[in-house]
Amino acid sequence: KRFIPAVGPGYDDTLIRPWNAHNVRKRRGGAYYDAMWQAALATEPHAVSVTSYNEWGEGTQIEPAVPYTSKGGRAYKDYLPDPPDHYLA
Repeated sequence: KRFIPAVGPGYDDTLIRPWNAHNVRKRRGGAYYDAMWQAALATEPHAVSVTSYNEWGEGTQIEPAVPYTSKGGRAYKDYLPDPPDHYLA
């Protein structure tokens, strides 16, 4: 059997599941993502899975992001003060 660890940049789905705040994982400017990768690679895995690659509703996106507020007033997370491609650099 092979172990394939999963990494993610953080997690915050409280915009769509406000009762789930106990599962929020702060991004800490990319430090959480880096720590996840370090822990995953320390296991010398066959592969690593990136969880929720661009799931904006869960705040796990790593694609380029700029500040955006919908017409309904929902503000989506960006990477400020870091550049839009912070998680791809």
